[in-house]
Amino acid sequence: MAEQDDQLRAMATHRGLKLVKSRRRKAGGDFGHYGLKDAGGAEVFGFGADGLAADAEAIRDFLRGGMRSDWSTSVEKTPGPKRAAKSKPARKPKPAPPPKPRFKPEVANLLRDLPEARDDEVFTDLFKRPGVRIERIVSRGQATPEEAPMVQAWDEWVVLLEGAAGIRIEDSAEVRLGPGDHLLIRADQKHWVTWTARDRPSVWLAVHLDG
Repeated sequence: MAEQDDQLRAMATHRGLKLVKSRRRKAGGDFGHYGLKDAGGAEVFGFGADGLAADAEAIRDFLRGGMRSDWSTSVEKTPGPKRAAKSKPARKPKPAPPPKPRFKPEVANLLRDLPEARDDEVFTDLFKRPGVRIERIVSRGQATPEEAPMVQAWDEWVVLLEGAAGIRIEDSAEVRLGPGDHLLIRADQKHWVTWTARDRPSVWLAVHLDG
């Protein structure tokens, strides 16, 4: 009985109520009955004209029913979790425009708009600085006379860009040159262009190195 009373008392306390139990033993009285009062002492449940009127089971059902009622009410009144508003993706900043160029490179092509060069070779200076000069030579069938070799007082590096040619340096045999072939002619070396293609232009790039 004491265990039952403790259980009912705990349930009542949980509801914010106070369990009241009759201890009067007179015949026809309310011995063994219970009632519930609120924190202010007002009667809530189990009180009749002749005293306490609820047995343990009625008190238990009342408290359980009240607990269910309280729980359902709290569920109805308690708002659910708020959904976070979807944030709009931040707009990517527009890339900065590229800086305007301050100058325009002048592009030329060594193999475009070639002169005919049918009668004589054509020499065109491309670059000059103290100690260096770069020229383009266009040949078409020309050759150096045997009795008049070419010779200069500076080194000359030559590359054949297009066409075909033969060249001989003093004390050496003739060598045949095709596109991409190049060689160095030392200062004061006699040399001869022994032949150049007649059916197409031969384009040379010569770099003269003085000192």
